[in-house]
Amino acid sequence: MMNDSAEGRDTVRVERTMRAPPERVFHAFLDPDLIQQWIAPGDLEIDRVTVDPKVGGRIVVFHSRKGVSTGSFEGEFVKIVPNLELVYRWAFVGTEPEKGEYFDSLVTVTLRPAPGGKTQVTVVHEKLDDLRRGAPEIYAQVVWGWNNVLDKLEKALTGR
Repeated sequence: MMNDSAEGRDTVRVERTMRAPPERVFHAFLDPDLIQQWIAPGDLEIDRVTVDPKVGGRIVVFHSRKGVSTGSFEGEFVKIVPNLELVYRWAFVGTEPEKGEYFDSLVTVTLRPAPGGKTQVTVVHEKLDDLRRGAPEIYAQVVWGWNNVLDKLEKALTGR
C-alpha cells in the first residue's frame, strides 16, 4: 500500500499478470455474469450486480455474508477506454448509508498486453482517506481485498 501524503490521499496499488488477453479481462470488469464470479472478497457472497457500462453509467454490487446483507459497492464510470482502462468512482456503502456508512473513492484499472497472450493489470484505488477515518476495519483490508478478488478473477477467466 502506498500513501500519497503530499495530496492528503491514501492510495493503494495492486498489480497482477493475468493469463488472459486484455479484451477478456476488460470484459470481466463490465459483464454482470462475470463480475458475479469474482468481485466478492473473502467469504462475501454477491446477491445482485447491475452494470451500465458507459461513461456516466453505474455499477452496483450487493454483498451478503451467510444471508445477511453487508452493504454494497456503488460506482459511476468516469472513463472507459476499451481493453485499456476503466476509471470509476467507487463507494463502499454499509447497511446504513443514511447514518454515514458511505465512503467514496476512485478506482483506475489499467490493462496492458503482456507476452504469451497475458495481461498486466494495475488497480490504483485512491481517495481512501474517508474510508480510513470512518471504517478503519474495512480500510485495513483494501490491499488484501483487491488481491483476493484478482485471484478470483484469474480463476473465472481461466476456469481454474
